Amino acid sequence: MKRLLLILGCLLLLSGLVFAGGTQEDSASNTETPKKQDTIVLTDNIGREVELPYPVTRAVVANRYNSELIRACGAIQYMIGADMNTVQDREYWKNYSLDSVIGKSQRDLNYEKIIELDPQVVILPHNGAVKEAEEKLAPFGIKVFVISGYDTGNFEKQVKNIGKMFNTEVEAEKFLTFFMEPFDYINEKLEGVQKHTVYFETTTDYGTSFPGGYYFTMVEYAGAENIFRNPPANIKESEVDPEAIIKANPEYIVKNITPDKALVGTGVYSPPPLEQREAEIVKIKSRPGWDEIIAVKNDNVYLMSQFGHGGASKLIGALYIAKWLYPDILTELDPDEYFRAWLEDFQGFKYLDGHFYPEPM
Repeated sequence: MKRLLLILGCLLLLSGLVFAGGTQEDSASNTETPKKQDTIVLTDNIGREVELPYPVTRAVVANRYNSELIRACGAIQYMIGADMNTVQDREYWKNYSLDSVIGKSQRDLNYEKIIELDPQVVILPHNGAVKEAEEKLAPFGIKVFVISGYDTGNFEKQVKNIGKMFNTEVEAEKFLTFFMEPFDYINEKLEGVQKHTVYFETTTDYGTSFPGGYYFTMVEYAGAENIFRNPPANIKESEVDPEAIIKANPEYIVKNITPDKALVGTGVYSPPPLEQREAEIVKIKSRPGWDEIIAVKNDNVYLMSQFGHGGASKLIGALYIAKWLYPDILTELDPDEYFRAWLEDFQGFKYLDGHFYPEPM
C-alpha cells in the first residue's frame, strides 16, 4: 500500500511540473526577449541611404512602373496598396480594391489611408511627394524609399534593390538578365553605324524630352540620335516650337499615345483602338509644314502606347524604336517577343497587339 501511495505521489509531482510549464529549459524559453527585426541599408534612386526592415513584407507603392517592376521581381504578394493612377486599370491590377488606394498619384497621397494599412515602407518615384511623405510618416515608423520605375538608366540598380529588400534576388536577377541581353546585341550591331535622327513626342502635342529626361534616355538606348540633344536654352520640355522640329528634319518620328479612357498621362493594359491609332498618324502627317519632313515623306511615323513603351523601365520602348530604325541591321531582334515575355512571363497577363503601331516588319 505504501508503495502504491509513493507511485501516485510521484505521478502527481510530474503532472504538476507539466502544468507549471514543463522542464527548466521550456520555462527559460518562454521568458526570452523577442528577436530584433533584421534590417538592410539600401541606396535609393535619389542617392538616399535608407535602413529598411528585412525582408520587407508590407509595402504600399505609387506609380504603375514601380508596381510592375515589383511584380516582375516576384514580390507582388508583399504589395498591399497602390495609387489610383495604377488601380484605375481594373483588369491589370484586379488584386487591388479601391479600399487599398493610397492616393490619386505619387504627388497626391492619402496619409490617413497609408497609416491605416500599416506598411513597413512606402515606395515612391523621385517625382513624388518624397520629402512630405517622410515628414508625415516618420512618427509612425514607416520608411520612404525611392524607386523610379520609368528611369531607364537606373534599371539595373533598381531591380537589384527590389530583389534585396523583398528577398527575391533570384527572381530579380532572372528578370534583369533577360532584359539587358538584347542591348548587348544592339550595341554590337550598331557599333560604327551612322545613327538615325528621331523626334520623340509625348502624349502632349509638341511635348518632347531633352538630355537627362527619361524619354530621351529611352531613345538613346535604341541607338538613335534625338534631334533635341542640344536644345535651345530658352525652351523647356513640352514647349517645343513646331518650327524647330521642321528645321531639325528628323528621319523618324515616334509619338506616345494612350487610350481616351485612361486618366491623363497614364497607361492601361488595353491598347488604343485602331481608329485612334490611324487618326493619330493622319493628324501628325497633316501638321502645317510637316509634309516636308523626311520622316513624313518616307512614312516613318510610329506610335507607342503609354502602357506598352514603359515596360521594364522603358526598355520595351527602346527595343521597338531600335527595330523601327534599323530593321536590316538588327535582323535577329524581335521586340514583339520581349513584349510578350514582359506581359506573360513577368506580369502574368496575355500579350495584346496594338500597343505599337505599325508593327515592326
